[in-house]
Order: sequence, then C-alpha cells, then structure tokens
Amino acid sequence: MKKKYLSIMAITIAFILSGCYFAQGDKSKEQNEPDNKVSVEPQEAEDSEEKPENPEEDPIEEIDLSIQPNELGEIMILMYHGIGEEEKDWQRTPDNFRKDLQYMYDNKYQMISLNDYAKGEIKTKAGYTPIILTFDDGRQNNFNYIEKDGELVIDPDCAVGVLEEFKSKYSDFDVTASFFLNTNPFGQSEYTEQKLKWLVDNGYDVGNHTYSHLEMETLDSEEDIQAEIGSVNNIIKSYLPNYSVETLALPHGSNPKDAYAGSVLEGEYEGSKYKTIAVLDVGWRPAYSPFDTLTDFTSLYRVTASEINVDNCGMYDYFKSYENGNRERFISDGNSEVITIPKRHEEYLNMEMVGEKTVNIYEEN
Repeated sequence: MKKKYLSIMAITIAFILSGCYFAQGDKSKEQNEPDNKVSVEPQEAEDSEEKPENPEEDPIEEIDLSIQPNELGEIMILMYHGIGEEEKDWQRTPDNFRKDLQYMYDNKYQMISLNDYAKGEIKTKAGYTPIILTFDDGRQNNFNYIEKDGELVIDPDCAVGVLEEFKSKYSDFDVTASFFLNTNPFGQSEYTEQKLKWLVDNGYDVGNHTYSHLEMETLDSEEDIQAEIGSVNNIIKSYLPNYSVETLALPHGSNPKDAYAGSVLEGEYEGSKYKTIAVLDVGWRPAYSPFDTLTDFTSLYRVTASEINVDNCGMYDYFKSYENGNRERFISDGNSEVITIPKRHEEYLNMEMVGEKTVNIYEEN
C-alpha cells in the first residue's frame, strides 16, 4: 500500500496581501488602497442613491480551520452488489444496509456521485467526508417494483427503496448512488425504461459493467473490448438518449492487457462512440482524493461494503481506522471552489485537477 503522508519541503505559495484577493485561482490586486477599501468615483446627482459595491470577499477567509479541513484525505468508494434476505459475501440484508447508511449519517459522511468525484466537483458541507456508493450487476433487488393496493411501487427493501427511505428522513444526506449495468438492467424487462428514467430523474447515475461480465484480461482485441463496453452503452442510450454513460466498473476487477487499455477509456461500437472518465477496480482500500497526484482515474480503488470475509479490509474496518486516527479521511472545507489542505501534504496536490479553483494551504497547530 502506498504511503503518501510524508514530510515535504516547503515551497512558496501566494499569500493574500493588503488589497489582494483570490478569484478562481487567479490573484488580482488593487494598489495603494489601505485597509482593503476600494475607491469609488464621485457619482452624478441622479446616481446619488446608489451604493458602491463592496470589494470582493476572499473565500479563504470564510474557511473554518478549526475543523482541520483536509481535501487530500481518502474517500471511500463502497462496492455493493445485492440487497437480499440473507447476508452473503456479495449481498447485504435490507436492515444491514439501513445500518450502513445510518452509520454514515451519524458519523459525518455525506454522499456524492462518482461522476462528480471524477470531475473534482465536491460540494460536501464543511467538516464532512464525501462517500460514494456503487452497485454492481444491476440486480433486480437493487431496483424492484411491486404491486401494493393495485399500484406499482418501489419495493421498500430493495436498494433504491432503502435509499429513498433515507432521503425522506435526512434531506441533508444528499442521497445518490451509481448502478453498474449489464444487458438486463434490474430484471423486470417490461419496466427497464421506466426504471432508468426514474433513476436519472431522481439524482442517481448509471454506469457500464460490460455485456458479458468477462474478465477483461481474457479479451484479445480492441474490437472485443469495444463490443463489451459499447453494446451496454448503446442499450442504455436506447432508453436514455440524452444521458452520457461516463463510468465503468471492471468485472472481477480485471484490467485488460496493456495493448488494449485505451479501448476501455474511449472507443466506438456500431457507430456510437463512448468515453470513460472513471474506471473502478475491486480494490480493497479507500480511494485517494481526486486532487491527489496519486489518483489514477483509470484504476480506482473500492472498499467492499460487507462485514464478512473481508480480511480486515471491509468498510467498517476503514471506518474504525478513521475514528482511531490511523488513516486520514477527506474533510471538506465547505467551499467547492476552494481546495484546503495541510501544508504537510502540499507535495501531492495535483494542480491540473485543481484547475481554476483557489488553493488554501495552512499550517496545523
């Protein structure tokens, strides 16, 4: 396992000077204006009631450093599969899934989408840790319809039903998840279109889990890989023509041979092109921050969402490690346009991913 938290050499960063402010990562300056005041030209008589604009506020000044924000900390991408009556290696019971969600909520985790993570768009509130939920295989117990009193309703014990239950209880939880699909999304083929449209209309994402669920390393051509990925993208597109499928969960965590790796990220099948911005492995450890130089979006770690047969690498093992201070979790500063990190991690800040966001580096007490 990589060790990223090393002592680093100090480098010079841009500090806020009198009359200076950061805006979208660029520094601009008003000179010879004491006390950060902006001079105002005299107004004509007809404009006398207009008040001069206030100088632009520095977003860094609004960051509460007492919460010890660390936006280079780890983020767990949880790997779920089924939700069913019996607890198994790849299945949680509805009650255990409810327990998982309650733990996250009670311990200052807040859901974000995998798509937002891959784009560095993290809008988690101050002092909270982003967490990402993913479901592989598109099982019917992920999204199941049942009849109740003559009406079609979402099964309250399927994954979506439990998530919607929590959404109604905790509006600040920002409930979302990514569902990785094969050729028969969620079973109940008569409702496929209805289910997919409902998901994207209600804040969920869908991703690609390949046509045949084969290990990618067994495929011997770019054409085979493009068919596995492109065919599922085309199935989803047939129901959601305006939706971009941007994420892929590798079956069995199997990567393709190096010669064909590019086809996982970009390709074309039956005249329809695809582009992948995040590829998920099986993993067994938390992912790095999207702003960390160690992050590889073509091979993202995941953590098994289970409490059995996880070799001390299940989600509750990592929850405990964060509680004990043995690992560092991502702590949001509450401003998605500011990236706040302790100075000791400065070496690992990926400025290309930061883009035009403002960087806030601070010394810990």
